[in-house]
Amino acid sequence: MKIEIANLGFIQKAEIDLKPLTVFIGGNGTGKTWTAYTLASILGEYGRERYLQAYLDKKTQQRYPIIDNAIEEFLQEGNVRINLIDFAEEFLETYINDVSALAYTWINKFLATERVDFKKMKVNFDLLDAKQEIFNNIKNHISTLPFYFSSQNISKNTLYKLKELGEPSIYFYIVSISEGSILKKLPGKVFERILIQEIFTIINEAFYSFIYIFPTERTGVLPFFSSAIKIQDYEDDFDDENGINIPRILSSPVKHLQSKLQEIYRKPFSDREEEIQIHPQISEYIGLAEILENDILGGKVNIDNSDFDQEILYQPSENIKLEMTVSSSMVKELAPLVLYLRHLALPNELLIIDEPEMNLHPAAQVEITEFLAMLVQAGLKVLITTHSPYIVDHLSNLMKAAKYEDKESLKERFYLERTEAFIPQEEVSVYLFEDGTAKNILHEDGRIDWGTFGNVSDDISHIFP
Repeated sequence: MKIEIANLGFIQKAEIDLKPLTVFIGGNGTGKTWTAYTLASILGEYGRERYLQAYLDKKTQQRYPIIDNAIEEFLQEGNVRINLIDFAEEFLETYINDVSALAYTWINKFLATERVDFKKMKVNFDLLDAKQEIFNNIKNHISTLPFYFSSQNISKNTLYKLKELGEPSIYFYIVSISEGSILKKLPGKVFERILIQEIFTIINEAFYSFIYIFPTERTGVLPFFSSAIKIQDYEDDFDDENGINIPRILSSPVKHLQSKLQEIYRKPFSDREEEIQIHPQISEYIGLAEILENDILGGKVNIDNSDFDQEILYQPSENIKLEMTVSSSMVKELAPLVLYLRHLALPNELLIIDEPEMNLHPAAQVEITEFLAMLVQAGLKVLITTHSPYIVDHLSNLMKAAKYEDKESLKERFYLERTEAFIPQEEVSVYLFEDGTAKNILHEDGRIDWGTFGNVSDDISHIFP
């Protein structure tokens, strides 16, 4: 998926090709994190919900006749069928670029800044190479949830949404579930919102099923949420221990991580077992969580239910359990990823991880590089920002290893000793952010040329002869 970006903070103009594994390298303040977060806001639920409201308010540049005609047909007939592939073939690129055209209206809040003017920001998507995968994801979407409504409590009716696996169309129809009653009409405005929200959700999730952001602040967020104190509404202000109201000035990526940790507390594992029936890959994600614990963290991350309040604990050995507040910075850094894989991960999700090397020993940085490649090989997408020469240089090794026919003979040279970490070069893109742009620095031969940015170690080693 190719993206053109202009006038985004320090980025004057850049072209980026998002691959299953995308790496942003650059100095501080070069725009790599803002670029990653901006793409997340457009491609994720944050932008979709704001675009939905703008569309209902008729404040978008584009209108979609297929949707308007479907609403009219439903109000007259009580049922309608919409071919989502037809919609995508005609409007897919128009839709996502119309969403991005509104991004300047919400990006200040998303990034938690009031001092930057984003009115000239432009983000344009070219989907030529990505369309077939997106179409397949649309077909594989499932939607069968009913919506109940009634008229003066006399009869109860149900609006059904039906989108079966592998089918290109979604159906909406009303049935009465009260014997002897007549069908009641659903108010036009109500159905309009339901239909538009369902279509926009399916189209958005065809890009990525969901987008998870792991911001650099994650090491501070997890200890707070692993204690008995939990924020019930993460959008509201909260009081400190002295009763003083503290305004929330956190960015949406941080709030997002907080809300997802809350979701893990509430989600029973029986729900996860049901998800496995639909997506067998989830079993692989749970296995990856165990690899992360055993091979990198050296201990287990669990939600302890022994007391009245649930608590996230780190268990380095059978007889020792530690609260997150006293666990190492590496545990705080990687525990959210363990919890995500075990409780939340679904195929085709995008993980945006800001500086995965943070708080990690160089050996652990090499291990996490291999682990991220394993996530991609398991069907997840990953975008990272990094300053780490260990990550960048070892990524070259993983791409070279993928070219070997006898991969088993190579695995002992690598830290995790797993061939699943060998990633084909065509699944990787690497960009250096500097001088107001983002440069593709992954060469055809697999070499990553990050120039003077990667030569700091050489420079300081020659200060004294």
